Amino acid sequence: MLHLEREKTLRQLFLTLSIMYVVVISMFLFFTLPTEKQLETNWTISFPQAGDILKTGRAVDFHLFLEDEYGQPIEDATMKVVFDRPGTVHQIEKTFSRVENGLYENDIIFSVPGTWIAMIEVTKGDRIYRNQILFDVEGPVIADADRDPNDSFRLTQNLPKDVELLLNDIPVINK
Repeated sequence: MLHLEREKTLRQLFLTLSIMYVVVISMFLFFTLPTEKQLETNWTISFPQAGDILKTGRAVDFHLFLEDEYGQPIEDATMKVVFDRPGTVHQIEKTFSRVENGLYENDIIFSVPGTWIAMIEVTKGDRIYRNQILFDVEGPVIADADRDPNDSFRLTQNLPKDVELLLNDIPVINK
């Protein structure tokens, strides 16, 4: 009889500890797993250099203005931009710094002329905003030594015909 009571008590203790374990683990996962970001569609991004001619081989101070749905500057957001030139393999990733009044900036050196795309992702709290900007870059193809350190472009990859024609004119600036 005593053995049955002890077994019943152990079973209850085991059940109670199991339930507590499940509750604690559930609470831990609930509070530590990332929450899904809310996609923001009413924010706007402005590119003040849209009319400028951007050149290869020079550090370009790339500016972007970020505003909310009321036209107010968005401060203290995290802005990441991936620059790509369709037709070549680029993935120049940059995290932009906040300057003031919704202005964010970073330097970039473009290595190949043509139409480029900037894929922008901004996060602030649980909100996320995505947009793209197309712009043109002029100049020669830039040698490896003079490219942006984050530029994944290599001359050994398959290149579009317009880039292949420019390869004979690559200047080497930093010897």
